[in-house]
Parts: sequence; structure tokens; C-alpha cells
Amino acid sequence: MPRLLVITYHFPPDGAVGGQRWAGLSKYLARMGWEVHVLTASAAARGQPATPGVVRHVRARRRTLDDWYRSSVRRVNEASSSGTSIAGLGSSPPQAVPPVSAVRRIVRSSMYLPDAGRGWLSQATQAASALLREQLFDAVITSGPPHSTHFAGLLATLGRDTPFWIDMRDPWSQIHELNAPEDWLVRGERRLLRGLERLVLPRASKVIVNTREFAAALRRIAPALNVTCLSNGIDPEDAPSRDLSTVEAGSIAYVGTLYAARNLSSLLAAMSAVVRSAVGATPGLRLNIAGTIGQTHREQLLQEIAAGGLESVVKVHGVLPRDKALALLTRSHLALVLAQNQPLCVPAKLYESVGMGVPTLVIAEDGSAAASEARRIGAMSVDANNVDAIRVILEDLVAGRIPRAIQARETISYERLAIDMDRLLREAIDNKQTAGVHQSFADLHPMKLTADRRV
Repeated sequence: MPRLLVITYHFPPDGAVGGQRWAGLSKYLARMGWEVHVLTASAAARGQPATPGVVRHVRARRRTLDDWYRSSVRRVNEASSSGTSIAGLGSSPPQAVPPVSAVRRIVRSSMYLPDAGRGWLSQATQAASALLREQLFDAVITSGPPHSTHFAGLLATLGRDTPFWIDMRDPWSQIHELNAPEDWLVRGERRLLRGLERLVLPRASKVIVNTREFAAALRRIAPALNVTCLSNGIDPEDAPSRDLSTVEAGSIAYVGTLYAARNLSSLLAAMSAVVRSAVGATPGLRLNIAGTIGQTHREQLLQEIAAGGLESVVKVHGVLPRDKALALLTRSHLALVLAQNQPLCVPAKLYESVGMGVPTLVIAEDGSAAASEARRIGAMSVDANNVDAIRVILEDLVAGRIPRAIQARETISYERLAIDMDRLLREAIDNKQTAGVHQSFADLHPMKLTADRRV
């Protein structure tokens, strides 16, 4: 039985959508005869049944300076908002002068770089090394973000002939602080991350990415890398069934995070135009928003809802458990996926909504990976700034011209994607065995090989 070690910080039930990738792949690889060991920071839920053929090894992340800093800031903010007197805090604390502000940013940067996996790397490295000493593995695959996870696989496989593969669910240095003002500190952080990439990527036997655009970008940067594209997908056995009789006509669901350049501005402008153009009655148009919203994005969202007169048709649910978020998605007529200013990335939510049969609209730049992938698998795509095109789609939605269910144009299940992964892994095993046979032959017949070379 071939044996695979997967090192991934995220894994169900931790709620991160990135963990769904290897949850699906490992389950179906196990059904094809693999013994899959998953090293993760995510513990199984109480009563959660184990997946046959998949062994979970949990190593908790240790507390870091950044954790301490965040908790301290949170306590100060909570105390301040509740009116508690705290020494050193006035009604309007003095603004830091530029040199002090710069020092604060440098200290803050040194605490969280290279990423959120800080505090887990040493734990994962030690656990992976112990597993490799105890058992023989045919390959080790690290999956990120957080991309510091890749160093756990690199360090654990040093001095061994076990193939080390990297699975990048997102770019690393290319998208660090992508939408932040580019100043000297951000440029310095990106240079640091590029240095880490140059250190770890060339030492991987194979680099797997999930978009063709990202694969092409990596090949341009480092032509010597062995890069393969394997898209994200959905586990059909894990997706809830969709009863079309419960679908609320004209309803839209955005289930995801609002951060960086992701915003609902164009959609809200189009919704406002549709609502204002209705004569005699408000069209059956509703928007449900579920997920994490940053403070700046929340303020912008509420302002745009009020300005568009949409208070009665937009509901902000906050963060929902995964099962409730999926239930909201199944009842929706249209799913919304945001990918503005993310040219190399495809949100995993795209595969989730299309795989569940929900008509899906992707708002992203026309030439982006998300727009291209949307068209490939059967979703709609509109440029991020094209309010008129979004309005036309909304008018079709309320008029019933958009069906309540769609069928994916391409197979996007992890059951099918696991077949491709199995093929890649078995080819690597066969190549390794063939190389071993040739090396053994060379060791046994050195004089013959020397003579052959002379000829």
C-alpha cells in the first residue's frame, strides 16, 4: 500500500475553506489504495468519525508574541469601549510621530512574518521527522497558506530520498499586502518572502498550484521548477442536497470574507438601480451576506447600503457555522463570488457554489484567473467595475430568466481530481523505482557503463 504524508495547517473542522482541498483529496486517495497521514493543527471534532484510510496527526500551534500582542490590544479596546479607566489612555490618545510609527510597524512585522503559521513550524517539523523515522512514505506534500508550512516538509525530508512536493493554494510573495499602499516596509516584506520562496521552491520535486495563470507566472519566474496545475473542487458527498422548492426567487448570497479589494460596491449600485426603477412595487431582490467583515469594509458597506436605499433588501448575518452558511447558499437563487484585484487566484467558494448547482456570478477583472475559471466551469463573470452588466443580470434574476439550478460544464469533484493526483504520485514512484534500478545496475557493472560511455 503506498503511503503519503500531507502537512497542512488547515483541515476540517477548523472552518478554513483551504482545508477542504486535502480533506477531499485524501479521502478519495485512500479509496484508491493510499494510506494518507495528515499532519495538521486542526483537531477532530468530538464524535467526528475518522475517514477510512486517513490518519490524522494533530500538533497544536504554540502561542507567539503576535498572539500576545493581539490579545493585549483586544483587551485594551474592550476596556476602553466599556468605559473602564486604563492608565495611559485618554479620550484622544496622542498620535505617534512618524519615527515612532515606523518602529511600531517594524516590530509588528517582525512578530507576524512570514505568516500565520508562525508558532507551528517547529511543531510540524518535529512531528513530520518522527513520522518519517517510524514509517516509509512514498511522498511528502506540504499545503499552504500558511506557506511557512513548506519549510516543515523541507526540513523533515533533508537527507532522505522521500520526494518532497509543495502544494500552493495561493501565491505567496506575489499577493502579500497586495492592496496595501506600497511603501518601504511592504517592499521589504515582499523581498523577504521572495527570498524564502527561492530557498524552498527549488528544493521541491514538484510544485502544484491551483490555477493556470499562477502556473504560468511561476514558470516565468523560475523556468526550472516542475510546476503542475490541479484546480480546487468540491466533495459531492460533503455538500448538502439542494431542494429547488426551497429556493427563494431573486435571492443572492455572498458567503465569504470582505477584505483587501473585495467589496460589494458594484453589486449594491446595480441593486439600487433595479430597486429605484421598479414601478409600484419593490422587486423580489434580496442580498444575504455571511462571513467576516473588516472594520473599514463594514463602514463602507453600511454607507453604501444606506446611500442606495437598500436597508430593507440587504441582511448582514455575520459569521455563520459552515453548515448554516451552506444552508443559506442552497436556498439562494444566485451565489456571488468576489475576486477583485486577485489576478492569479480563484476563490474556493466558486467550486462550492457551482458544484452545488447554484447559479453563480463572479465579480473580477476580465483577464483574471477567477473570470477565466468561472467561464470554464459554467458560472457567469462580470468585470468588477461594470455596474450596467451586473444590473442586467439582476433584472434577469428577478424576471425569472436565470434558472434556479445549473450543471457544471467541467467535472470539479475531488473524486475526479484525486484520480489526477493519484496518477502524478504513481508516476513519481515509478520514476523513482526505475532510477533506483539504473543506479543499482551502475553499481554492479561500473566497467560496462564506462565502456558504453566511451563508445
